[in-house]
Order: sequence, then C-alpha cells, then structure tokens
Amino acid sequence: MLVLPYLTAIRVSDVDAGAFLHSQLSADVLALSNGQSTFACYCEPKGRVLALMLVCRIDEDYYIIMSAALVSAVTERLKIYLMRSKVSIDVQDSLAVMGMVATDGAQPLSGTQISIPQPDSDACYVLMAEQLASDIDPVALDVWKLSELTRGITWLCPETSGAFLPQMLGFEQLGAVNYRKGCYPGQEIVARTHYLGKVKRHPRLLSSAQAVCPQSMDKIQILSADEQFDALVVDCVNQQQDRSSLFCVTRMDPELAADNIKYLDQIFPVS
Repeated sequence: MLVLPYLTAIRVSDVDAGAFLHSQLSADVLALSNGQSTFACYCEPKGRVLALMLVCRIDEDYYIIMSAALVSAVTERLKIYLMRSKVSIDVQDSLAVMGMVATDGAQPLSGTQISIPQPDSDACYVLMAEQLASDIDPVALDVWKLSELTRGITWLCPETSGAFLPQMLGFEQLGAVNYRKGCYPGQEIVARTHYLGKVKRHPRLLSSAQAVCPQSMDKIQILSADEQFDALVVDCVNQQQDRSSLFCVTRMDPELAADNIKYLDQIFPVS
C-alpha cells in the first residue's frame, strides 16, 4: 500500500447523513448500497466544482475521500447547511489515506482499517491509522497520481476549486453527476449546460517528453500543426526519465492531435 498525503477522509454519520449528502452532492448518494462508492461533485450555486469526492457507504455511515488542501473549507461550508439535520461531519485526522490495487471491496471499519473501492477499477483507497502507515514513496506516488489523472481523477486544490463546471473537467465520465436526481447546489446550471450541449471547454491530458510542471491555473498553449490553443493547467505530475503529464482544460477540439506544449516561451514536445 502507498501513502497518499494529498488526500484525507471525512466521516458523515447519524440518521440524516445519507439524505443530507444527497441534497448537497451531484451524485445519487441514496442509491448506494452497503460497501458501494461513487464519485460526486460538491458545487457552489453557479455550478462550479468546489471539490471532487469519493463517497462510500459503510453500514449507515458515509466515508468521503477528498483533497486534503480543501477539507477545512469544504467541511465548514457543509456545516452551514446542516440546519436541523441530525448529521455529524468529522474529519478523520488520525487516519492516513493509502492507495492499493486489487481489493474485494469496502469492508466495515474494524480496528484501524477500511477500504473504499474506486468505481469501475481494481484500485481502492484504504484508511489506516497513521502510526501503521508506511513512509511516502515519491516515485510510486507519482505513478499512482498519473493513474488517477489518466482516469480523469483530479482532486482539485485551492487554486482550482470553484473554477470549472463538472463537464469541463470530465467529471460526468467518472459517474460523478447524476442528471436524474433531485436538487443540489448548482444543479440547475449543471443540468442546463448538459442538456443544451453548451460545454465549450474540455479536459485534456498531455504527456510531455521533457519535464515541465507548471502551477495550477497557469496558462499554457497547445500547438497543433499551424494552430495554437490556450489551456489552463488543473493538475500536473512528474514521471520518471524527466517526463511530465499535465491535466488541462481547453477549448481545443478533442479530435485534434497535440504536437507541442508552449509554457513560459519554451516549447516542449508532446509524446
């Protein structure tokens, strides 16, 4: 198993936990069976994604995996909308989030460990007492994060939180948006964008044959033949042999081939 320091976990419990999350997130939380998980977006009223979450039902509780950098802001915002709901929202500070491939699915919390499956994948996230977690392996961490970006999983950060609609990030392809469920913050705009087909920006994963790792929300240009397209960097990971992969949002037609990346007046070939 691999320590994933950029992720953290939340436990949402008590009798109204499922109904509350269902009213706040873009996925059909109430449809989850015991041990089942789903990606979900937590959006602001204008439909922009504040955080991507992986929600798993364990008995009557719900465990959420999300960006560690966003957990304080998101939990404080969720608590504002509790009203009279009987819900407890607790950040699992004592548990480390680990990554593991090949699992039998989620299991009830027993002692110090719980596994949360990544939907439609052999990968899972394991919550484990911090004192039992292994040291961070930087190389293995980059490999794991690249596997997430390849699947379209980007957990966002303070710079990218609230910047994009779910469709711009491709989150509907993760099953994070259910267009048949009831209302949640931003639902009207997210649904209207979907049904009117007005999404002009799309995600694009670029692999550079040379090391280049801009900051989140930095602007780059994607060069394709004689054309140039602006793109915003959402996430980035370095690979071995001085290579990088950039998860971007751009207006570039997904069918067009990317030849080069232009960043800070330097040209980096796309592999």
